[in-house]
Amino acid sequence: MKTGANHPTQVQAVPVYSRYYQLLGPGILFAATAIGVSHLVQSTRAGALYGLAMMPILLIACAAKYPSLLIGLLYPARTGKTLLQGYRQQGWWALGTYLVITLYSMWFVLAAIAITTAGLVQALMPFEISIELATAGVLAIAVLILLSGHYQGLEHVSKILIGLLALLLPIATLMVLPETDFSPAAWSIETWDLTTIAFIIALTGWMPIPIDASVMTSTWVTSRNEANQEQTTTSDARIDFNVGYALTILFALCFLILGASVMRTSGTPLPAAAGSFAVMVIEMFTRQLGQWSYYLIGTVALVTMFTTLLAVMDGQSRVIQYAFRTIRPDQLIRPRMYSATLLVYALGGMAIVAFFMRDFSTFINFATSLGFLMAPVAVVLNHRAMFTDGILREYKYLYWGSITGGTLLCIASSVYFYLIIFT
Repeated sequence: MKTGANHPTQVQAVPVYSRYYQLLGPGILFAATAIGVSHLVQSTRAGALYGLAMMPILLIACAAKYPSLLIGLLYPARTGKTLLQGYRQQGWWALGTYLVITLYSMWFVLAAIAITTAGLVQALMPFEISIELATAGVLAIAVLILLSGHYQGLEHVSKILIGLLALLLPIATLMVLPETDFSPAAWSIETWDLTTIAFIIALTGWMPIPIDASVMTSTWVTSRNEANQEQTTTSDARIDFNVGYALTILFALCFLILGASVMRTSGTPLPAAAGSFAVMVIEMFTRQLGQWSYYLIGTVALVTMFTTLLAVMDGQSRVIQYAFRTIRPDQLIRPRMYSATLLVYALGGMAIVAFFMRDFSTFINFATSLGFLMAPVAVVLNHRAMFTDGILREYKYLYWGSITGGTLLCIASSVYFYLIIFT
């Protein structure tokens, strides 16, 4: 490229590592969101209760959801629109269906993440604090941070924290491998009863994350495009997402192995309280790394969960904003709408914890099961959105992957409904 006849333009070289660091964004936020309750709680419980038997189910769930979750980054990168706009193109019924489901489930999602974060706060505090007060505290701090406009820095913080977790978690896992039972019996489920099936539903519902989170991811990509005033390419979006998705699978497997090695072999019953469960998870690490690491691991887990909390609160608030923009494209979206949505969302999540949460494990199972039941609807809407814009015709693997994964999730949901109604 030249500016004149004989004057070549000098383009400053960008180091490869710097380019990829800048490229990663919504995919890492996706990973930060995913490693919350589904990994720290459900994967660990899966290993503690069933050994390695849940590993194939975990991997199948991740494989089945991959195409529909990838759409969350690929769709805005290709079209410049959010998935909400893609739903609107299908008809008001599609957008309305998604919003009705979201407006019902979003409060339980927030409550599950907030109470898990609060449990870690309880575990690290030198004095006793009620779970309600701890939950209110973490929600209030999250609201203040997001209203202060500091969320842009969270993308960089998330990269650092995910990198730290990617270092510590495999090390702890490798240290427990000699104690892990890899016998054929460890890979089989002894009893297939309603309790087991209900746990599988809860595990897969948020493994690695509910499919409707793809809408939240699409708003991050769109917001990033608007902030940078440039369109993310589909190749960059795929790289960003694949890195984040690979990390979520790695983390899930590590937590499952740790649960199977440390919790299952100890024979200690899983506590029902969030704080006690958080203490058990932290101690699971310290047994392998040493007592010196208790507060280090606890802090990393807390900050990771807090990043998840911030990401979900910001993401869901953006979803409401973009939904309003989709419904009323001629209406100016003011910053105070984000603030109002954020405050209402935090208060609603706190109300769920205060009035509906009685047992930590039961509540987490209920909240995560919602993600499983919503999956077929999200799969269909995402598939139709990509097909409407002709993207699935170009990406044949995504087309068949979406159909295959969606079919598996629909069959599993049908079996669940059958068992609930007729047994």
